[in-house]
Amino acid sequence: MRHYSIYLIEEEFASHYFGRESKIFHLFQEYHWTSTNNKQYETITKQIEYITKSIPVFYIHHLVGMFLQSRKGYQRVEQVHKIVLDNNRGNATLIVKERYLELTSDGQVEAETIFFEILRKFDPCFLAMDFHAERYGWLNPIKERNFV
Repeated sequence: MRHYSIYLIEEEFASHYFGRESKIFHLFQEYHWTSTNNKQYETITKQIEYITKSIPVFYIHHLVGMFLQSRKGYQRVEQVHKIVLDNNRGNATLIVKERYLELTSDGQVEAETIFFEILRKFDPCFLAMDFHAERYGWLNPIKERNFV
């Protein structure tokens, strides 16, 4: 089973850390593994809030529903969207929260890729992170900008 936390990173930080995603990943990793009663937790939380944008919850629900409403194997219950592939080859569940998205998938990666494709069309600054497998990456690679 794969489990991703997907954050919407502020564009200036996404651009600055393009190619150095490991630094952002390690900050989030520390955030997820640090105890809430630890003094560092409050500082890390503020840093995370500063570099991320809130998730436009209503719009994400609308966008996902619009793309998937006629797809066989798709269902939505409140803030949860689920895709089950034919012949039970795999499935993915997307939970929409105010500060991040949570994606859990099993089987073939096709189901999670469907969600990733929809999200990357919305904004290029989504960063997906799997803390258990220590994998991370932009849903849509950000092009480096040349400033004159």
